[in-house]
This record gives sequence, structure tokens and C-alpha cells, in this order.
Amino acid sequence: MDNNQREIERRLSVLQGLEWSGVSRAADMLTLGFGPKHEAKNFYGVPRQVSAWALHIQCAWTLSEAGKIIATEESIGGSDEEANAFALRLRQLLARNAPVIVESISASPDCGLVVSLSQAFRLIVAPDVTSDDENWRFFESKRDAKHLVIEGGTVAPESFD
Repeated sequence: MDNNQREIERRLSVLQGLEWSGVSRAADMLTLGFGPKHEAKNFYGVPRQVSAWALHIQCAWTLSEAGKIIATEESIGGSDEEANAFALRLRQLLARNAPVIVESISASPDCGLVVSLSQAFRLIVAPDVTSDDENWRFFESKRDAKHLVIEGGTVAPESFD
């Protein structure tokens, strides 16, 4: 196991035992929330409910249930209406199966993730190692929280500041 894998698993280990509590999207980015929700203000000062931890994914990903793929990054790749409808369906799926708990996290050498969840759900995140673009980021939902950022399949230097 390399240093990137160890760092990712160390940082994301806080999710073990927490509920998958939120799903949203912004453009082609899937945003997932984990842990208890609390009130926070958005950029406009409007209060909203956010999960304690956030995982923002902007690369290839696959969500499966009992080994059957139920969603991929293409699920949010259509029009805003289609992408919003998908996010709503995923929130409804979570609500029907609640609580869906994080059971384990494992990282790959290219900074990919496998998030194993209760009730046979599994999220696989596969970074694009051919690009320097951001692949995914993980952070605590506090104003000045440190972010773990993965770019081009490697941990970005600012993640260690």
C-alpha cells in the first residue's frame, strides 16, 4: 500500500459506521453526504441542512446494489431536469433503505475508492489519471475544514497544508 492509499484510508476512516445521509449534484459533480445533518448557511446566507461529511465526485463512478449497477456518472450527465430527477430518485432510494451505513473504505494506488455500504450497496470511484483536473474531494462540512483533494489520480499537495 502506498502513501496516497494510506492517507485516503486514514482520512475517510471517519465515515465508518456513519449513515449515508445526503445526495445532490452540481453540474456533472455528484455530492454525497455522510453522518448527522446540521444547519449551515449557503453562499447567499440561506440556511440549509448539510451532512457532517461531504464527498464530491467529478470522475467516473459506479453505484451498485447487490452487485447490480444502478447508477454511474452518466446518470447526471444529461439535462438539468434529468440530472435533478436522478438525484431525487437516489434520495428516495436512500430513504426507502435507511439507514444505509458505511461499512468500509478502501483506496487504490490511483487514488480510487471503494465505499462498501450496508444493504449491499457499493460505490466505486475511478479517478482519471490522464488529466490534472480534480477527480474528487472529501471534507468535513465546516467553513474552514481541510479538504482532501484528488487530482489526476494523486493526492493534491494542498491536502497536506
